[in-house]
Amino acid sequence: MFGLFSGASLPWRTLVKHLEKPIASLCLTVGLAACVYPSSLAQGFEFASNDTPTTSVQFLLTQVANSQPLANGTYLYGQTPERDQLGAAYMVFEVNQGQVVGAFYMPRSSFDCFYGTVEANQLALTIVDSYEQTIHSYSVALEPTDSVATLGSEATPVGLEGFHSIDGLTENDQRILSTCQTDFQQRI
Repeated sequence: MFGLFSGASLPWRTLVKHLEKPIASLCLTVGLAACVYPSSLAQGFEFASNDTPTTSVQFLLTQVANSQPLANGTYLYGQTPERDQLGAAYMVFEVNQGQVVGAFYMPRSSFDCFYGTVEANQLALTIVDSYEQTIHSYSVALEPTDSVATLGSEATPVGLEGFHSIDGLTENDQRILSTCQTDFQQRI
């Protein structure tokens, strides 16, 4: 009798063993969603005079539209995490209310200015060749730098695909940025 029972439960144990991690992941996801979702929904409810909650889709859309992946400020990114490495490209730029102006450069070389916009998942840029004055469209993907989610208009820490964030601007970085800001102020 025990042999029959243990033989019948062998496929069951194998199935449970294969599904153990996916089920645990599902439970964790549902638990986290239950913790996070009510607090984010609370921002989307308005209470009418009779105290019945009504969802405010407009409010939620406004919150999403106002969120910016990159906060206003100046940024320096490089293909390497160290400054002034010969052969490496760098990107210095300023973000102001979703508008971007800056330059791509290589140390001891020329630079090309760009302007554009910060979008949900990329920088959509227009690059102006410094020699030929030709215009080229270019985008740089934004990627989260940590897994912390934010609500409202708070900026989520992001990086640029293929680039490393570098703290602070040198005098040369500032000079390059100022030149591009002067040249393209009317575009932003």
